[in-house]
Amino acid sequence: MNEKKDTIMKFSPLVLIIAIELGLMAFITFKYNQSNKEVTRNMESIRASYWASWHFGEQLARLERQVSDDIYLDNNDSDAIEEKLDFLMVSYEFLASDVNISPLLKAYAVETLQSDVTELDRLVLAVVASHEPIKQYKVILDVIKKLKLGYKSVVFFELKGSAFKVLTKDIEANQQYFLKIIYSVFLIVTFLLVAWAMTYLSFKRSQALSNMDALTLLPNRKRCVEFVRLKIDKKEPLCCFFIDLNGFKQINDTIGHLAGDEVLKVIAKRVLYSMSGNDLFARIGGDEFILILSDYQTSDNIEMIVERIINQIKQPINADGKVVNVGAAIGISFLSEQIDTVEKLFSTADAAMYEAKSLKQGSSSNYKYH
Repeated sequence: MNEKKDTIMKFSPLVLIIAIELGLMAFITFKYNQSNKEVTRNMESIRASYWASWHFGEQLARLERQVSDDIYLDNNDSDAIEEKLDFLMVSYEFLASDVNISPLLKAYAVETLQSDVTELDRLVLAVVASHEPIKQYKVILDVIKKLKLGYKSVVFFELKGSAFKVLTKDIEANQQYFLKIIYSVFLIVTFLLVAWAMTYLSFKRSQALSNMDALTLLPNRKRCVEFVRLKIDKKEPLCCFFIDLNGFKQINDTIGHLAGDEVLKVIAKRVLYSMSGNDLFARIGGDEFILILSDYQTSDNIEMIVERIINQIKQPINADGKVVNVGAAIGISFLSEQIDTVEKLFSTADAAMYEAKSLKQGSSSNYKYH
């Protein structure tokens, strides 16, 4: 349960970071699609604008040809002139007011053409309704020529690319906007990842320190208990060595605690070199240690291991410039049907250690089985 809780605590910030990143990416995608749609609308507006201006020019040219032909042929075809005027007016209304036309072009077309178009419409209707309209067709041509100048101005306005400039500015603005979003997302995600990494490392460090003896860097009692409980749950065979150093108090009292600390660190390293990777060696306090063997196979191997450990411990140690010797009293207990908990395993090994300690002579070493 604790492991599951630790896993959730470790990875829930990372899951949150991923969720935030996905949310930000979805937002960027949404805004990007919106921007593309806006660009598409602008492009369609430019296409419609070019077509509208071309169509207006085409209808204006048709009206001019009709009036010119009537003058040349001395033919009064009022119906044809009115029809072409109607087409011209429709094309102007489209150019000046349709929602698909560029707002800049619409504004410029109205400013440039509105008065002349209105005048042409009024004049044509008045001339057509007169008694001899053909005599006034030249007046209509004069207004058409004036309107053609305005139309050329509109075409020139388009050729300057005013609508394209607006579109380009919009695209540049969108690019800048997206770059800011992407940089912001990068910085936010980087910050969150760094924060998570620091939190995770801090958690792992505090977790490691809570399971570690600060002096020898060996596992402490807490970690040892967790290890043994896990092995018991898995029903693995266990052997427990409860080790107490003989002669250690004398070193502390005569040479000093710094020398005593050095002895403990040396003993820790020596025993670690004498055990397998499946075993655990822990300092549980003072000069007391516990060695848990989980892969000892036979009792003969236990004898070999305990002799090797005793031999390692009794080797001379250079502590604070002086050579000292310590021994070990070792109590040995096995996990069994009767000894089936951590407490029983430790207490029986502790009791056997005290029996072995009662046999000591100075810094000699002894061991006893429970």
